[in-house]
Amino acid sequence: MQDFRKVLTASDFKPFLQKSDARAWLTVVINYALIALAFLLPALWLNPVTVVMCLVLLGNRQLGLGILMHDCVHNGLFRSARLNRWVGKWLCAAPILAQFEGYRRYHLRHHAKAGTEQDPDYPNYRLYPVAKASFLRKCGRDLLGITGLKNTYILLLMYAGMLDYDMAYQSSQAAYKPRIWQIVANLIKNLWQTLVFHGLLLALLLAFDVLWLYGLRWLAYFSTFMLFSRIRNAAEHAAVPNLLDLDPRLHARTAYAAWWERLTVAPNHVNYHLEHHWQPAIPPYRLKAFHQFLQDKGILHNTTIFKGYKQVVMTLLQ
Repeated sequence: MQDFRKVLTASDFKPFLQKSDARAWLTVVINYALIALAFLLPALWLNPVTVVMCLVLLGNRQLGLGILMHDCVHNGLFRSARLNRWVGKWLCAAPILAQFEGYRRYHLRHHAKAGTEQDPDYPNYRLYPVAKASFLRKCGRDLLGITGLKNTYILLLMYAGMLDYDMAYQSSQAAYKPRIWQIVANLIKNLWQTLVFHGLLLALLLAFDVLWLYGLRWLAYFSTFMLFSRIRNAAEHAAVPNLLDLDPRLHARTAYAAWWERLTVAPNHVNYHLEHHWQPAIPPYRLKAFHQFLQDKGILHNTTIFKGYKQVVMTLLQ
């Protein structure tokens, strides 16, 4: 393959780097509309089918908010860096117990070191492909809430200042021992936006006399969100042609997503991950067009583009 850094010029990227506040807000509104629909289904017709649909949609759109937070970290959603930061913190990170600034520092290291062992996400991918039984056990722990409880505990240690921020979740043993008042101060600093957001959500649900729906939100967070996140995460870099090559055609993956995959494991164009690593500043709503541009240029001629996430999952298994 020709060196990917020399294939395209700045003028090639220019059309795809254009940001649209209207399209960005539409993306955010669609995500929140689907969250509202997830709550509305069991509120109007409470039965096992609507509860399952609610959990799937909530898990999917919690992942969707995480993806939009990620796009805001790259200043790739709105035209204004200030608006990217505000939306990323309040409307994307706060609902899912994420911490925008910590994630930003961590994730930008991932992009700077992708294709090397210094990538902080490297431990998430290096053991793939894995045995089918091992993968199914992981998915089972996701749906049973075990993964979610473990990850949330580690997140709280990070926010308390007892662990370094590490989304590979490599350790649950506190590396630092701050005083109690420092722990409380750190938790307030890192979680106050989450507390405000969830307080407003509780008040809204209480006003409509459907406070019990808040429990479904957490049930989805500890089950479907974790399962969809695992598959999405592994799909991006696991079992790729060469995880230790700087070329995104070799260390990242793109997969086409059917409508039902966009409503589960691949919201907000996250499936175009090779393209994102090629130029992280491209807004999510232009990644598909950028992918087509690369295809038309023949730049992806020797690159496997997966036809769906079933094919991706089969690649992850030994």
